[in-house]
Amino acid sequence: MSGRLGVLLRRHRTVAGLTQEELAERAGLAVRTVRNLELGWVTRPQRRTVEELADRLGLSAADRSQLVAVARCRDDTGEDRTGADEDRAGSLPGDLTDFAGRAGELHRLAEEAQGAARAEAARVVVVNGPPGVGKTSLVVHAAHQQARHFPRGSLFVDLRGMDDEPTPLAQALDQLLTAFGVAQLPPSTDARLTLYRTLSGEGRGLLVLDNARDEAQVRPLLPNGPGWLVLVSSRSALAGLAGVRRVPLRVLSEEEAQLLLTGAVGGGRIATESAAAVELGRLCGRLPLALRVAANRLAVRPQWSVQSLVERLRNERRRLDLLRAGDIEVRSAFELSYRLLDTPARRAFRSLAVVPLPQYSAPVVAALVDEPVAVTEDLLDALVDAGLLNAAATAGRYVLHDLLALFAAERIDAEESAADTDAARDRLAGHLLGRIASAHGWLDPTRWRPPAGFPTAPAAVNWLDTERPGWWWAIRYVATRGRHHEVLAAAGHLYWYAERRHLAVPWDELFRRAVRAAQSLGDPVAEAFQRNNLGWALYLLHDDLDEAYVEHRTALALAEAAGEPGIAGWARCYLAALQSRRADPGAALANLRDARRLLLAADDRLGWIVASYTLSDLLRSTGQLDEALRLVEEADQGWGSALPDRPASRPLRGWVRHRLGLLQADRGRFGDAEAALRGAIEDFDAGDDLGCLGRTHLTLAEVLLRAGAPERAQVVLDRATELLETVNDVGSLGEVAQVRAWLDEILD
Repeated sequence: MSGRLGVLLRRHRTVAGLTQEELAERAGLAVRTVRNLELGWVTRPQRRTVEELADRLGLSAADRSQLVAVARCRDDTGEDRTGADEDRAGSLPGDLTDFAGRAGELHRLAEEAQGAARAEAARVVVVNGPPGVGKTSLVVHAAHQQARHFPRGSLFVDLRGMDDEPTPLAQALDQLLTAFGVAQLPPSTDARLTLYRTLSGEGRGLLVLDNARDEAQVRPLLPNGPGWLVLVSSRSALAGLAGVRRVPLRVLSEEEAQLLLTGAVGGGRIATESAAAVELGRLCGRLPLALRVAANRLAVRPQWSVQSLVERLRNERRRLDLLRAGDIEVRSAFELSYRLLDTPARRAFRSLAVVPLPQYSAPVVAALVDEPVAVTEDLLDALVDAGLLNAAATAGRYVLHDLLALFAAERIDAEESAADTDAARDRLAGHLLGRIASAHGWLDPTRWRPPAGFPTAPAAVNWLDTERPGWWWAIRYVATRGRHHEVLAAAGHLYWYAERRHLAVPWDELFRRAVRAAQSLGDPVAEAFQRNNLGWALYLLHDDLDEAYVEHRTALALAEAAGEPGIAGWARCYLAALQSRRADPGAALANLRDARRLLLAADDRLGWIVASYTLSDLLRSTGQLDEALRLVEEADQGWGSALPDRPASRPLRGWVRHRLGLLQADRGRFGDAEAALRGAIEDFDAGDDLGCLGRTHLTLAEVLLRAGAPERAQVVLDRATELLETVNDVGSLGEVAQVRAWLDEILD
């Protein structure tokens, strides 16, 4: 490895545009002498040799003195004894004195710096993220931290990738060669590039390429030799660069946001108003640029409280106006990326603010922009590359930052007509409500053939889970516009999903809207049906027995007046459940027997099965086990003959088997009880009904404890806990705690 004298001599010779042979001829030396000096094989060159070389190279007085001094300051080992920083190139901008957070990213970049020393080629790290996330601050701060490890120097070039005219290659090379100490630049870009590659092939250095637009800006500036660390900041991940490391940046954590505010504003003010400071961080979306602007506004206005700025920023329509301090403006950072998008991508970005959602999928955005899904996927990728949209943790889903959502809303107001915006909302509502209808076909236990739209029932449920904010918006949207038929259809399509996901949305609100829609349409049958659903929600979700009773009594009266025995039968089933809670078993028994008769007359086999096993529950609670068992067995036979063996109908049989297991346990037939309950578990598993699956595991654990098998009960109870925690069934989890206490007592 060549020493310092060799590095300097080779650099000056390269700058002069001379070969070793040409320099040797000019200085009257053997080519071997020049080669050995550059390789560091001559430990004590004669002074007149070095001076002759300096003269023939045409060095300035300062460069000549440095070359001679280096030659005189070598020890017997050939190592330099001059100051290590004397020839260190440097062009880094100043570091932030109050830089805060990013400990994980800084640790990662420190590891990359260590790895660069062992790499056979330059180590390139791309730090990418949305506008204002602090990419430049991070790479500059990291470069200052790691600069001492790179004796060749630490260089910086602002590529101005977001400008209308980014930094051209020739200008970037000028900056780098000047930082290397080249006094006279070669005349052409190609010659400068050749010289840069030569100089960057020597020693270990650190290069920051800030604000890169694309891969083409970066590639020619990558150093030619090993031992270099290159930190590239860009709003894009620069996917076209092969063999690079990537460090994606997201917004700060709440703790990091408070650290930034504390450092920029002062710990006293932030600590005094800690709650307001937390809200300030939230209003800024924990975006470093926005936090920095807010902090600067507070710093130059010591009379302002943090709370006063928070109150101003709460106004969403003025928030971006307020996030400006001097020449630093959050909106401008967004505009730079937006301006570079093509027309379709701009429209896609604006569309995200038409219906604000926690996450977006390509089909949702496709409905907004009225484009095919495949085209929309490309548009979303373009937004991600521009830093205007984040890819979510789940594949195929995207997240829009709160401040970018405000910016998108501004662009809608400026560039879209109200008619276009309404049309986009109508398209999205139609898309989402149509998908609800398709999902319902998979969940309705009476459907013999699954509909198109989803490959499986779990896929349908997963879509309903994932797109819940969107379809809930769609229902409210059509309801506020008086589209009553669509409200009724959505309420009907979501009933069986509501049975699976009790806490998905405020179901009582949905069914109230459906009742009002039916009333507006003058449809007493639909009103009765939806009042039954509303009563179910009030009782099950809010334990409001009185209001639920009113709804079911009204539903019963409407159904009887309209000659609808099926709806009347369901109303009597629901009333019986309420009467049972009110300790009126006689009235409950009468209603359930009437319900079975009415539902059978209406050929509602599903309702008849539900009424049968509900009546069985009541008989079991009063000790009438024989009749209870007969009813459950009839219900089991009715399921097999009347309903399709599909995943959607399996949970219904699961509840029948669940009750059969309870009755067998009551008779002391624990083996038969376990078999029935494990059959129920298979049914709920087939129907992907996690809540019922968890409750059946809980029942099986109790049966196993009664059967004297605590070790097996413990395994089943652990599974019950896992399932019920997944669906957040608080009531059943309370029962789990009681059974676990019983289990612990037995095991102790």
